Amino acid sequence: MNKTRKVDLLYKKAKGQSIDADLSELVELKKYKISSGEGNFHTTKANIRAYVDAVDKEGCRISFYDWCMNHHRADKRRKGSSREEIASVNRQQGLGAIMLGWLTWGIAVYWIFDARMTVGSSAVIGAVIAFALARVSRRWIVFTLFLLPIILAALVNS
Repeated sequence: MNKTRKVDLLYKKAKGQSIDADLSELVELKKYKISSGEGNFHTTKANIRAYVDAVDKEGCRISFYDWCMNHHRADKRRKGSSREEIASVNRQQGLGAIMLGWLTWGIAVYWIFDARMTVGSSAVIGAVIAFALARVSRRWIVFTLFLLPIILAALVNS
Protein backbone atom coordinates (compact mmCIF):
# COMPACT_ATOMS: atom_id res chain seq x y z
CA MET A 1 0.00 0.00 0.00
CA ASN A 2 1.37 3.40 -0.86
CA LYS A 3 1.70 6.30 1.57
CA THR A 4 -1.21 8.29 0.11
CA ARG A 5 -3.57 5.36 0.62
CA LYS A 6 -2.33 4.92 4.20
CA VAL A 7 -2.87 8.58 4.99
CA ASP A 8 -6.36 8.57 3.48
CA LEU A 9 -7.42 5.46 5.41
CA LEU A 10 -5.93 6.71 8.68
CA TYR A 11 -7.56 10.11 8.18
CA LYS A 12 -10.95 8.47 7.72
CA LYS A 13 -10.36 6.32 10.79
CA ALA A 14 -9.40 9.36 12.89
CA LYS A 15 -12.52 11.19 11.74
CA GLY A 16 -14.67 8.19 12.68
CA GLN A 17 -15.69 7.43 9.11
CA SER A 18 -15.99 3.96 7.63
CA ILE A 19 -12.88 2.54 6.02
CA ASP A 20 -13.01 0.71 2.70
CA ALA A 21 -9.91 -1.46 3.13
CA ASP A 22 -9.21 -5.12 2.62
CA LEU A 23 -7.75 -7.41 5.27
CA SER A 24 -4.11 -6.97 4.21
CA GLU A 25 -4.44 -3.18 4.41
CA LEU A 26 -6.02 -3.36 7.84
CA VAL A 27 -3.18 -5.56 9.07
CA GLU A 28 -0.66 -3.06 7.72
CA LEU A 29 -2.47 -0.17 9.44
CA LYS A 30 -2.33 -1.82 12.89
CA LYS A 31 1.09 -0.36 13.69
CA TYR A 32 -0.32 3.18 13.47
CA LYS A 33 -1.95 4.00 16.78
CA ILE A 34 -4.75 6.26 15.62
CA SER A 35 -8.02 5.84 17.47
CA SER A 36 -11.34 5.87 15.75
CA GLY A 37 -12.89 9.27 16.29
CA GLU A 38 -9.55 10.75 17.44
CA GLY A 39 -11.08 14.18 17.24
CA ASN A 40 -10.61 17.18 15.03
CA PHE A 41 -8.03 19.13 17.02
CA HIS A 42 -4.98 17.24 15.71
CA THR A 43 -6.43 15.44 12.72
CA THR A 44 -5.10 16.85 9.50
CA LYS A 45 -3.67 14.96 6.57
CA ALA A 46 -0.35 16.77 7.03
CA ASN A 47 -0.12 15.65 10.67
CA ILE A 48 -1.06 12.08 9.78
CA ARG A 49 1.48 12.09 6.94
CA ALA A 50 4.20 13.24 9.35
CA TYR A 51 3.11 10.62 11.91
CA VAL A 52 3.25 7.88 9.26
CA ASP A 53 6.80 9.02 8.41
CA ALA A 54 7.74 8.93 12.09
CA VAL A 55 6.37 5.39 12.50
CA ASP A 56 7.89 4.08 9.27
CA LYS A 57 11.28 5.79 9.32
CA GLU A 58 12.00 6.45 13.00
CA GLY A 59 10.18 3.51 14.58
CA CYS A 60 7.87 5.71 16.66
CA ARG A 61 5.61 3.60 18.89
CA ILE A 62 3.49 6.20 20.68
CA SER A 63 -0.06 7.08 19.73
CA PHE A 64 -0.97 9.75 17.19
CA TYR A 65 -2.39 12.02 19.90
CA ASP A 66 0.76 11.79 22.04
CA TRP A 67 2.98 12.28 19.00
CA CYS A 68 1.06 15.42 17.99
CA MET A 69 1.24 16.84 21.50
CA ASN A 70 4.96 16.07 21.84
CA HIS A 71 5.67 17.73 18.48
CA HIS A 72 3.28 20.69 19.02
CA ARG A 73 1.10 19.86 16.02
CA ALA A 74 -2.59 20.61 15.64
CA ASP A 75 -5.10 21.85 13.11
CA LYS A 76 -4.05 25.46 12.65
CA ARG A 77 -7.63 26.51 11.92
CA ARG A 78 -8.67 25.77 15.51
CA LYS A 79 -8.38 28.06 18.48
CA GLY A 80 -5.54 27.13 20.84
CA SER A 81 -3.58 25.21 18.22
CA SER A 82 -0.49 27.37 17.84
CA ARG A 83 2.89 25.87 18.74
CA GLU A 84 3.18 28.22 21.72
CA GLU A 85 -0.22 27.30 23.12
CA ILE A 86 0.39 23.57 22.76
CA ALA A 87 3.82 24.00 24.37
CA SER A 88 2.12 25.81 27.25
CA VAL A 89 -0.37 22.96 27.67
CA ASN A 90 2.53 20.48 27.61
CA ARG A 91 4.35 22.46 30.32
CA GLN A 92 1.23 22.51 32.49
CA GLN A 93 0.63 18.79 32.01
CA GLY A 94 4.28 18.02 32.67
CA LEU A 95 4.30 20.08 35.85
CA GLY A 96 1.09 18.40 36.99
CA ALA A 97 2.55 14.97 36.30
CA ILE A 98 5.70 15.85 38.25
CA MET A 99 3.68 17.18 41.20
CA LEU A 100 1.56 14.06 41.40
CA GLY A 101 4.38 11.69 40.50
CA TRP A 102 6.82 12.79 43.17
CA LEU A 103 4.22 11.74 45.70
CA THR A 104 2.67 8.58 44.26
CA TRP A 105 5.67 7.21 42.39
CA GLY A 106 8.02 8.49 45.10
CA ILE A 107 6.18 6.52 47.75
CA ALA A 108 6.03 3.47 45.47
CA VAL A 109 9.78 3.63 44.79
CA TYR A 110 10.47 4.06 48.49
CA TRP A 111 8.36 1.00 49.35
CA ILE A 112 9.63 -1.09 46.44
CA PHE A 113 13.23 -0.56 47.58
CA ASP A 114 12.15 -1.38 51.13
CA ALA A 115 13.16 2.00 52.60
CA ARG A 116 16.82 1.56 51.55
CA MET A 117 16.61 4.74 49.48
CA THR A 118 16.28 8.24 50.94
CA VAL A 119 12.91 9.93 50.76
CA GLY A 120 14.30 12.78 48.66
CA SER A 121 15.88 10.55 46.06
CA SER A 122 12.70 8.45 45.92
CA ALA A 123 10.68 11.61 45.28
CA VAL A 124 13.02 12.75 42.49
CA ILE A 125 12.98 9.33 40.83
CA GLY A 126 9.19 9.27 41.17
CA ALA A 127 8.91 12.68 39.49
CA VAL A 128 11.09 11.55 36.58
CA ILE A 129 9.09 8.32 36.13
CA ALA A 130 5.81 10.23 36.21
CA PHE A 131 7.00 12.83 33.70
CA ALA A 132 8.18 10.13 31.29
CA LEU A 133 4.95 8.14 31.58
CA ALA A 134 2.86 11.28 31.10
CA ARG A 135 4.70 12.09 27.84
CA VAL A 136 4.21 8.58 26.48
CA SER A 137 0.60 7.90 27.46
CA ARG A 138 -1.50 10.98 28.07
CA ARG A 139 -4.79 9.11 27.71
CA TRP A 140 -3.80 6.66 30.46
CA ILE A 141 -2.53 9.32 32.85
CA VAL A 142 -4.86 8.43 35.73
CA PHE A 143 -3.73 4.82 35.56
CA THR A 144 -0.01 5.49 35.08
CA LEU A 145 0.31 8.26 37.64
CA PHE A 146 -2.04 7.07 40.33
CA LEU A 147 -3.16 3.45 40.11
CA LEU A 148 -0.03 1.79 38.68
CA PRO A 149 2.37 2.92 41.45
CA ILE A 150 -0.11 1.82 44.11
CA ILE A 151 -0.57 -1.57 42.45
CA LEU A 152 3.19 -2.08 42.02
CA ALA A 153 3.96 -1.09 45.61
CA ALA A 154 1.25 -3.42 46.92
CA LEU A 155 2.44 -6.34 44.77
CA VAL A 156 6.10 -5.94 45.70
CA ASN A 157 5.41 -5.60 49.42
CA SER A 158 2.93 -8.46 49.71
